[in-house]
Parts: sequence; structure tokens; C-alpha cells
Amino acid sequence: MTVEIYWDDLNEEKQKELLNLFGGNMNWDIFPIACLEIEDVYEEAAE
Repeated sequence: MTVEIYWDDLNEEKQKELLNLFGGNMNWDIFPIACLEIEDVYEEAAE
């Protein structure tokens, strides 16, 4: 399973921190900032 993290998922403090680091939105409202790959342990146990 993949979990995508978008701009609106971040609190205001982290949004400001990213803006200060990168200097702009960089389309984070459209594209995910990060994608987390999570293994489904229940699916593996069934095998």
C-alpha cells in the first residue's frame, strides 16, 4: 500500500518551514510531497 502526503496534510508550521527552505509551493498542492510504501502484514500472514 502507498500513502501519499500532500501540502494540505501538513500543519501550518511545517508548510512555512518548507516554504522557507525551498522558496515556493512547487506544486505540492497537486503532487505529493512524499510517498510511503507500507507492507500489508495481514496479506503476508495469509500466504
